[in-house]
Amino acid sequence: MSPIKDVVAFAVQKYLEHYSTSEQSTLLDTDASLATEPAKDSMIGVLKNLQSLVNEEVVRQSTYLKRRRNQEHSRIYQLPQEVFVEIMLTATSLDLKITDAFTVMRVSKYWFDTVAQCPHIWSRLNVATRPQPGIMTMMRTLRGPVEVQCSGEPELGLDGSLAALSTLDPTRLRALVWQWSSRTEALHSFFQERNSNIVDLAVDRVATLSPQRQLDLSPDGVYLRHLDLRRVTLPWTSPRLSQLQTLSIEELHYEEPSIYGLYRILRSSPALRHIRIQHFNDANQEQLDASRPITEPIFLPELRSLHLDWVPSIIINTLVPLIRSPSCQYLEIRPQSRVPLDPWNFLQPLPSSEPLELEPSDTILDLIIGPINSQSTLDILVEHKKGNLSVSLSSLLRRRRNIWGDWDDDDTGISIKFFPSTVESLQNLFDGLISRLKAVRWKPQALDLSSSVSQGTLGTETVPALLCNFLLTFPTITRLDLALPASSTYCYALRLFEDGIPELTSFIMYHAYSGQEEWVNGIKAFLERRYPPRLQGDPSGGQTVSRLVKLYVPSEIVERLQQEWPATSLSMEDVLRDIEAIL
Repeated sequence: MSPIKDVVAFAVQKYLEHYSTSEQSTLLDTDASLATEPAKDSMIGVLKNLQSLVNEEVVRQSTYLKRRRNQEHSRIYQLPQEVFVEIMLTATSLDLKITDAFTVMRVSKYWFDTVAQCPHIWSRLNVATRPQPGIMTMMRTLRGPVEVQCSGEPELGLDGSLAALSTLDPTRLRALVWQWSSRTEALHSFFQERNSNIVDLAVDRVATLSPQRQLDLSPDGVYLRHLDLRRVTLPWTSPRLSQLQTLSIEELHYEEPSIYGLYRILRSSPALRHIRIQHFNDANQEQLDASRPITEPIFLPELRSLHLDWVPSIIINTLVPLIRSPSCQYLEIRPQSRVPLDPWNFLQPLPSSEPLELEPSDTILDLIIGPINSQSTLDILVEHKKGNLSVSLSSLLRRRRNIWGDWDDDDTGISIKFFPSTVESLQNLFDGLISRLKAVRWKPQALDLSSSVSQGTLGTETVPALLCNFLLTFPTITRLDLALPASSTYCYALRLFEDGIPELTSFIMYHAYSGQEEWVNGIKAFLERRYPPRLQGDPSGGQTVSRLVKLYVPSEIVERLQQEWPATSLSMEDVLRDIEAIL
């Protein structure tokens, strides 16, 4: 008999010994005993009963083992309650609904007491929906800080919610996150008298016909910690704006802080981690007063992100050079334009950023190194337009969308434009970048280098030489995007780095405006010298650089190279690509 039959026969035999008569116990003595139909039917019944018994035993044993496992793990209930509370906080979402919390509390008295001690459940009260009596009872009992939220339109108004909220001790009202609309106007008057203890304030004034645009702050209140305002203003001379950790203001339109007000706030808030100022009205900004110079540095050792978008040039040019922050990881600066943007014209190009005159300086270079070093890619664009020389640096990584009322921002990277006034200033900018990035051991993976400087403006070779020198300083890159205005500048650049960048595997060259023949010859010479044909018996071909995997060039250059592929170790079919494929 096979092993499987042995097991079945043994099980059946044991079953018959315990659960059958003496006559049935001889059922398996001989194979002949199963020759008759009744004997077969009897055996089928035996096997079915045996299966049922086995299933019952499996359930019994698994239940026993689960009980033992739970008993062994029940020591979690012996932990101090404050430890169990932390476990619950880690295991539950910050967005846990209070109705779900009540369900958890019904498990046992111990769980009830534990959930009652989870502050994030009972410290957030959305007054847009009238709170249940049990919720207010819990909030009054726990005595912890309360964050008042008002998001969305209330169905029945705010009278009932504000009546319940007024039963709480005003000193517990520590945060307000409010979408100010016509149906939530009552919250304005409620908090005019109850904001002394507010430390976190986020207000977004959405659709409302009320002329009221300002939220007054009690002068004798505590310092604000996080401030996020959109289309709402404050008294910007308030002493409560002196210890901020987050400053986010957008589209105020009226009563915007002056440059002196911003300077005072920044100087008095050394713990600032995030600055986000967007869409300021240039007409509201006063000119600098010679009798009130702004020259003292702004020390922000904890600053992680600085975002100035559509901000008057006077603020950028005056305040940014004064900021000292070794820990900044995100820097985005876009000045306000004199040309208004049409919000419905998505094809409208971004207007010129003039009259920005942000000159590169040692302090600004120190500020931008952290954001550059946080990325493995960098785009550099050198332009000359309307007599102005500019250098744009950009490399942004947005991990997630910026959420209103969110005090943390994990974005990293940089977007800034400099306006060096002379060629010497341009050279100093590149020298300063190189020396600082070498000091922090920056190891980029990809560079995008572009120039739109016409020939004769700075000399044919000035800008390509600066870009190539920057490129050769960081040999770790594997991808290079190059955009130069003319074939002659391309040929010059190719000669400069043909022996460098040993790890390069992807090379992209964008359109040149003249000299197609010269460009083709330059590319052929570059490929022949950098990737010579393999010698017989030498699989490496004597090369000291990585093998080029992709070469992207414009379609007309592709056609010429297909006709005149150079003598090189590279296969044209494997390497050559039309740049249109990636645009």
